[in-house]
Amino acid sequence: ASSPLSPPQVWYMDGYYKGRRVLEFRSLSDFVSGQNFVQHLLPHPWAGTGHVVYNGSLYYNKYQSNVAVKYHFRSRSVLLQRSLPGAGYNNTFPYSWGGYSDIDFMADEGGLWVVYTTNQNAGNIVVSRVDPGTLEVLRSWDTGYPKRSAGEAFIICGTLYVTNSHLAGAKIYFAYHTNSSSYEYTDIPFHNQYSHISMLDYNPRERVLYTWNNGHQVLYNVTLFHVI
Repeated sequence: ASSPLSPPQVWYMDGYYKGRRVLEFRSLSDFVSGQNFVQHLLPHPWAGTGHVVYNGSLYYNKYQSNVAVKYHFRSRSVLLQRSLPGAGYNNTFPYSWGGYSDIDFMADEGGLWVVYTTNQNAGNIVVSRVDPGTLEVLRSWDTGYPKRSAGEAFIICGTLYVTNSHLAGAKIYFAYHTNSSSYEYTDIPFHNQYSHISMLDYNPRERVLYTWNNGHQVLYNVTLFHVI
């Protein structure tokens, strides 16, 4: 995933568990061909697949903790670490596929977000606006949707979209609008051709969804969401 203010690079993090190696490709075509990459070795391993690159930094969940880490690519250094208050981790509240996917960072047109859940919210999805400079939670919304029943989620223009499964036949089933603190059930078919989605995120600059689907990187155009 990338952000509107960075060059169109691709970052690749292999696996959902204890990884530390991030490959930075100059372009999507370099990523496809596996050429022209720079390697970054993170000082702390990651958990899950919910990491995002925003304004030149990688935001990720530190392994075996609910700590958010901000790693700056150009200086190759960790700028910040901060615990997400009460957030479940270590497969306490993952998406339906598991994979330590408790904490999911996202970026949209409006900024940086994180999706997770807490015991206080009874395992329902919490979406929080996060200050990219301090990692402080600015505001949180309890969506009421059980996170373990969600396949994946992504955010566009402040609306969180949730799929009801990570397997074949998945639909975008639920939408939570942070601007009005309201939700609706949706019925948007989601073509899941390889039948196992383990990462799904919106790229606001390219206006595409990036997904990792059973070993395949798949891109979806999101013109259909303008209908909602």
